[in-house]
Amino acid sequence: MAEADSEGGLRGRAAVLLGPVVWLLLVALAAVTWAWAGRFLRATEDGGLAQRTRVAADFTRSYLTGIATRQRQDAARFLSDRTVSQERLEVFGAGLGYTSMVLLDDRGRIMLTWPRRPALIGRDPMDSLPHVRQALRQDRITVSDVFTSVVVPDRSVTAMAVPFPTPHGRRVFTAGLVAAAGPLGDYLREAVVPPGGHAYLIDRFGNIVATTRGLGPQTVSLSRLVPSLAAALERRPAGDHRAAGEDWHYTSAVIWPDGWRMVTEAPHRRLYAPANETQRRFGVVLLAAAVFGLVAAAAIGHTAYRRRQGQRQLRRQAAELRAFNTELELLAASVSHDLRTPLTALSAYAEVLAEHYPGRMSAEEAALFVGKIRSNADRMADLIAALLSFSRLHRGRIDLQRVDLTALTGQVWAELAEHRAGRDIRFDLADLPPCQGDPALLRQAVTTLLDNAVESTRDRPVAHIEVGYRPGPEGFTTYLVHDDGVTPDPGQLEELFTPFQRLHPTGTYQSVGMGLSLVQRIVTRHSGRIWAEARPGGGTTFSFTLPLP
Repeated sequence: MAEADSEGGLRGRAAVLLGPVVWLLLVALAAVTWAWAGRFLRATEDGGLAQRTRVAADFTRSYLTGIATRQRQDAARFLSDRTVSQERLEVFGAGLGYTSMVLLDDRGRIMLTWPRRPALIGRDPMDSLPHVRQALRQDRITVSDVFTSVVVPDRSVTAMAVPFPTPHGRRVFTAGLVAAAGPLGDYLREAVVPPGGHAYLIDRFGNIVATTRGLGPQTVSLSRLVPSLAAALERRPAGDHRAAGEDWHYTSAVIWPDGWRMVTEAPHRRLYAPANETQRRFGVVLLAAAVFGLVAAAAIGHTAYRRRQGQRQLRRQAAELRAFNTELELLAASVSHDLRTPLTALSAYAEVLAEHYPGRMSAEEAALFVGKIRSNADRMADLIAALLSFSRLHRGRIDLQRVDLTALTGQVWAELAEHRAGRDIRFDLADLPPCQGDPALLRQAVTTLLDNAVESTRDRPVAHIEVGYRPGPEGFTTYLVHDDGVTPDPGQLEELFTPFQRLHPTGTYQSVGMGLSLVQRIVTRHSGRIWAEARPGGGTTFSFTLPLP
């Protein structure tokens, strides 16, 4: 019964929890999807920024390469004469946004400058213009890093060096420009920069060639302008950094293999604003659905649990009624047999006295028959007392409270001192966990079990009785009473709890075979169960379960 109730309780709790748990799992799955969707939306924004940056890098490379290629073709036509006038040089570079122009001969000496700088004519500027030296030696177009112009002092520029063939040897045309002030700067501001963000075109040394931020004419490095971004770029080409008290996302793309890069950055609050708003709305819907679904699932589960609980209670009551009817049938059969025996004896002895006592039976013989009549009458009284006790267990209410079984068992053993007088019995009592029960009924049950153990070991010179426990079903503890006395037939263990089945021929209530029946009824009233186990030569163990306090 205890295990069945425990199992039923588990099933009931599982029924109540199943709906909410399933719903919570679905909500957890939706929450994971929500989090994944947020990361996906942010990754999409990151990808869009990276795509714009790559397009900007490709455009910048194509733009500069296209200008240089056209300049090489035009220079071969317009700047190939032995002498080139100042006016032709000015016309050649007009409209291209150059801040300065220099024409050098095949030995790297300055032929012309714009603006006009007569002091530079004939000088060799290779030490201050390494990109020109590289273009002249390798005969290929080169683009410089940011440097201070030799023609326009105090002006930071980027220059292209364009070598071209002439009948008078190879010449180099180089022009300085401020990229941020030309079409390239307009492109960065209008097509590349993200909302609330910035774009930077940097050379291989980290100096800013062009940017959407307003800077002066002097050379400024990215590490000076945005130290956290420069440090992050050293570690990874894309990622996050923190500046001005907020988090920023940045990405970069290579323009020239020797280190020029396009870098863009945007604050999280602006870059991820659409993604965050979408995720927020989805989260509100998810939270509302989760709360509503959880309440509905809990209500449905609770209703199902109450229904199952009612069905389980009806089944338990039906089982108790069947068990009670079975006990009544067995009791009726036993009563008809056990009460008939002393009544038959009473009738027989009374008949003998009636026939033989007047004049033909001595006083001693008559006293013997009277003693047998009284013995059978006492036997009948014991049977009636046992029946009354059994009946009270069916009708009476039990007073449940916390019971210290260790102390109770010790007291019962002390009370049985007279019953075991003169016996050598080793009694081992474990530190038993407390239980929930009726102290008076449990005392009666423990007394019966220990009294049976004493009787069972009567033929042993040194007996051993042990009281212990082990974990039971959920909410219960299993207690054990073991003795090494006479071992019952294993096939008759179930009959030990049948009313009027005698385990031992001596004792008080045990003499009429009701002791173990009373114990079983007491344990059953506590929602537990009791059973017996026996091994040949190993004694008998009575196990019973009682609820935890």
